[in-house]
Amino acid sequence: MKKLLALLMLLGSLLFAVSTENILALSWENSYCKVHPKDKACLMRKPGDYSLSHFVLHGLWPKKKNYCHVSYKFKLSPILWKVLKKYMPAADYLAKHEWKKHGTCFGTDPETYFLTAIKLTQQFNETQFLSFVRMHMGQYVSLQRIRFVFGGVFGDKNRRKFQLVCERKNGQVYITEIRLNLKGDPTKLDLEELINNAPAMVGVKQCPGGVFAFP
Repeated sequence: MKKLLALLMLLGSLLFAVSTENILALSWENSYCKVHPKDKACLMRKPGDYSLSHFVLHGLWPKKKNYCHVSYKFKLSPILWKVLKKYMPAADYLAKHEWKKHGTCFGTDPETYFLTAIKLTQQFNETQFLSFVRMHMGQYVSLQRIRFVFGGVFGDKNRRKFQLVCERKNGQVYITEIRLNLKGDPTKLDLEELINNAPAMVGVKQCPGGVFAFP
């Protein structure tokens, strides 16, 4: 019986281990709202919103795993919920989906999952990459140039560790999202360490370039 209990505990610890291979998906909301102007999160934007000048959270996605422990309840404290809506403007309808599809595979409770995602979003927005984007809003920027800048910020060996996502509207190509390849425990490591540990992003569709839209 003791051996069986020990085995069950070991299997449980493996089952609920924190995911160490993840994608951090960050949206440039200005571009997203150019393509999807009737989206609820876009209609509710107001002067001074974080999303007008920063990347915002789409999701933190464990690789190759979806809908793992869907019986886990989605519940956040009122304080965290308020903070999350700053970093994820679409949280009212997106957060529960992100938890059910991706968070249940992350290996933590909902609060830890979203706190970790917020931490990584903050760290990305504290880098010079955001400064580059702000300086080039409204201009066409190629994938090659973005890789050069990304390498300058995070290290040359890391210039291919992201995926650029674009959408087209009225003949204009907008850069709507950047997805970062991460490896390591996101609850313990900083963004730069997670990017350093990760392999290059391969086998994914890359947008060749586009515009980071103005608000």
